Amino acid sequence: MDIDLEELAAIIELLDKTEFTQFRFEKGDLRIAVSRGGAPLDPAAHAAPPVPAVTTAPASAQAPTPVTVRPAPAQATPTASAASFDESRLAADEIVVRAPLLGTFYRSPKPGEPPFVEVGDKVEPDSALCIVEVMKLMNSVTAGVAGEISQVLAADAGLVEFDQPLFVIRRLP
Repeated sequence: MDIDLEELAAIIELLDKTEFTQFRFEKGDLRIAVSRGGAPLDPAAHAAPPVPAVTTAPASAQAPTPVTVRPAPAQATPTASAASFDESRLAADEIVVRAPLLGTFYRSPKPGEPPFVEVGDKVEPDSALCIVEVMKLMNSVTAGVAGEISQVLAADAGLVEFDQPLFVIRRLP
């Protein structure tokens, strides 16, 4: 079984932000083992636990065992509007909806279906705006306020980072 680039990117992002000494991941025939501060792990020499496991401890100054990662596909890069978004230019009645986690941004519930929202659509606080997928788990992102969508800042099927601006909503009086 293969691991896709998005899953690998999510794992690397989590490892980068976590202090640990050993990490093992198993999915089908794929086994990943990372060790900090000691000899590299031999995944074949250790029985992998049935679920991914992380042993936490203060990390040493040594870097983790190197991992080679291919560049992300072109569609996974942020759109020009997201890259050039300047929050200081928002009107007083506008709010930003941000990505709650790193993952793949989807504007529609299924491929080929219309997006959850378009610019100009009216939304309620519990209205679903999009889905952020992380390791095959779909996470709905809601508006949080009543208003009108004034900007969509992320590209459909593109990779979004934690706290990245996704939408701008203008509050309605």
